Amino acid sequence: MDLKSANFWRSALAEKAASCAPAIRIMEVCGTHTHAIARHNLRALLPESVTLISGPGCPVCVAGAAFIEKIRRLLREGVTVAIFGDLLRIPGQFGTLAGEKNLRIVYSPADALTYALANPRQKVVFAAVGFAPTLSAAAALMADLETQKCDNFSLLSDFKEIRGVLSSLCSSSSLSALLLPGHVASVTGVEHFSGLPVPGIVSGFEAENILHSLYLLLQALAEGKKDFLSNNYPQAVSAKGNQAAQKLIDRYFTISSSSWRGLGEIPESGRILKDEFARLDASKLYSFDGITFKEDPDCRCGEVIAGTAFPESCPLFGGRCTPENPVGACMASSEGSCAAAFIYGDRQ
Repeated sequence: MDLKSANFWRSALAEKAASCAPAIRIMEVCGTHTHAIARHNLRALLPESVTLISGPGCPVCVAGAAFIEKIRRLLREGVTVAIFGDLLRIPGQFGTLAGEKNLRIVYSPADALTYALANPRQKVVFAAVGFAPTLSAAAALMADLETQKCDNFSLLSDFKEIRGVLSSLCSSSSLSALLLPGHVASVTGVEHFSGLPVPGIVSGFEAENILHSLYLLLQALAEGKKDFLSNNYPQAVSAKGNQAAQKLIDRYFTISSSSWRGLGEIPESGRILKDEFARLDASKLYSFDGITFKEDPDCRCGEVIAGTAFPESCPLFGGRCTPENPVGACMASSEGSCAAAFIYGDRQ
């Protein structure tokens, strides 16, 4: 962004914020937004009365804290576990999964199934976390499994429903508005976020699109429109979303409560396989009894995810905890808010 554009947005945002309450807290709930905001130093363009907070928008960061240890148990039992590479560096009770035997990095759910079909004597589990886009890919994988015989494959999942956690966050914290996730909304549609108690807008990821989205939120706040919901990413997002993907998700998965790292158990914030597909559900085929996980007592990732602490306020930030040697998931993940603050020096 050039200086002229930066000055324009600084002035426009300040003018609109002057008509709002004196302390405005806007949460962005997408890891890609978090890194775009930090990379372009967009917080520097906001007036002092506006605070932009990173929320639980990194799917790897919010996966249940015991998920890594479930994978480790499967590996130790001789099961081949396929994962996306972003899980490799997330710390569990006994460190990361780096160096573990029987671990296979894949780039899509289809890769995991292809490997299982090519190695019928091996038990293969695809371990996946994520929001609606990854969930829809997993649903497509389930559809493939219905058309071909594969007795050695199952799914260990920790899929999240971001809509469920937003309701919880809005009711338990002093949030003014929400910058909603474009990738998720491309599947769910904008209407999926209706009924939230604060204004919300689905945004794209270019710097000026984010700034325009923030401007529209401030305008809604100035006008007292608490039910404001808008789509500022129409090239990728529609009102009702990808209905074919939604239908496929609903065919195989049902909504459930889910454990979010740092936030605890939240009703209607997860997706699990339906009982009729238990033969493909690793959580029912294998025992995970006794697995627990405690964060490092000095790590504040949970508070960062909840939007009640900034990355730099953690005593481990930039010392014991760096992207090269992460202690918490928010520093380990490429979409984590601690990683963004460290890499780009994005001071809150």
